[in-house]
Amino acid sequence: MKKKCIWLFMLFLTGITWAYSQQKTVTGNVVDEGGVPLPGVNILIKGTTSGIQTDFDGNYAIEVSPGDVLVFSYIGQSTEERTVGAENVINVTMVEDAQALQEVVVTAQGIVREKRSLGYAVTTVESDKVESRPEADIGRVLSGKVAGVNITSNNGLSGSGTNIIIRGYSSATQSNQPLFIVDGIPFDSGTNTQSDYLDGNTESSRFLDIDPNTIENVSVLKGLSATVLYGNRGRNGVILITTKNASSGETKGKNEVTISQSVFASKAILPEYQDNYGGGFHQGFGFFFSNWGSRFDRTDDDGIANAGQYIGDASNGSALLQHPFNYIADPSLIAGYEDLLSQPYEYKPYNGVEEFFRTGYVYSTSVNVRGGSERINFNANYGRTEDAGVTPGNNLLRNNFSIGGNARLSNNLTASGVFNFIRTGYKSPPNAVSTGSGAAFQGSAIFGDVLYTPRSVDLTNLPFQSADGRSLYYRSR
Repeated sequence: MKKKCIWLFMLFLTGITWAYSQQKTVTGNVVDEGGVPLPGVNILIKGTTSGIQTDFDGNYAIEVSPGDVLVFSYIGQSTEERTVGAENVINVTMVEDAQALQEVVVTAQGIVREKRSLGYAVTTVESDKVESRPEADIGRVLSGKVAGVNITSNNGLSGSGTNIIIRGYSSATQSNQPLFIVDGIPFDSGTNTQSDYLDGNTESSRFLDIDPNTIENVSVLKGLSATVLYGNRGRNGVILITTKNASSGETKGKNEVTISQSVFASKAILPEYQDNYGGGFHQGFGFFFSNWGSRFDRTDDDGIANAGQYIGDASNGSALLQHPFNYIADPSLIAGYEDLLSQPYEYKPYNGVEEFFRTGYVYSTSVNVRGGSERINFNANYGRTEDAGVTPGNNLLRNNFSIGGNARLSNNLTASGVFNFIRTGYKSPPNAVSTGSGAAFQGSAIFGDVLYTPRSVDLTNLPFQSADGRSLYYRSR
């Protein structure tokens, strides 16, 4: 019995020695397609939780047994598997995974993170969603493309300011605008104020200078956790913009020239106007800024015939009035228009408001040149955007030139740079706060004045400016 136990014990030790002798150390180096070492590659023995990571130079060493399968994984690269055989050195070249790159987000200071590893919500909008759009403002281009983000324009003028709120208002006294980061550089998301807010609201947003055609992608960081990356300035959320000039995508040795042009037309959306009453009050005619005067069809006991300005009837039955220039107190204002004083003015509905607005156009041209090699790439872009709004006197002209590139050096360092030159010209008529027929304060309000124009006013054909450039109607009575 004793001898049998000794034999069993010896067999047990032999099994342990044989199993231990199968363990060995496998070393190697992990690089990408360009031969650049990849630090931090995860290496796991398949089916287990045992593994290591490569060091700064892409080297590793791991204890394995013949037949084990090593799984190599890295952000933006396809997962590789290698079966351990008799060799003691296994070098791996990892291949870029385009699908995996779509799930990567560049946060603060160029830090690359996987979306699923972030503690806050991130929405990414790719270039095809923002290029060649009828808006010159990237804020308005993003409207309706990002959940939880409310984007509104200050008014209907081209180039006017845009208000962006991510997940509601967070402050009652401070700005609620998100922080813009363009190619890693903070970008002012405030406004250019050309005049007082109440007396001439014509401000434009600073990010109007960003050409949507030069954008590679846009990432919107939501939640308070995003403030950890950018401090107090990121408390309202962060909008990360990566331009094509700062993109590190490889060109595979190809040179690409892309030319895109787009033209968009738009018309003003106006209320439906009535054609029953002209200027005046209580069905009585007057050259007032009100639409409660006499009826055009003269079924209200012919109220227009009782007006002091009434001089007769036209052949079509419409009432004829003295020309409104007869009621301008300052005769110097009508110098050069004396011939109109004797001409009758027909009392009928005019389409002055509809004829005042024009068809708006947005012309956009973009030329992009991209090229390089496996280790060096560059991108240059020129863009021109001309936005003629539906309101006369409202124009935007923007010229963008940008160039950038990056290079992977032999010492495992990456050098990159971006240069942007932007020149924006913006013209706008005054647009102060309005309360019905006119501005509420001391400024002028183009919409408040025009949209409430009585139907009996021939806004299109009546002269509005004197020979010396003064207004014919401002304080003329």
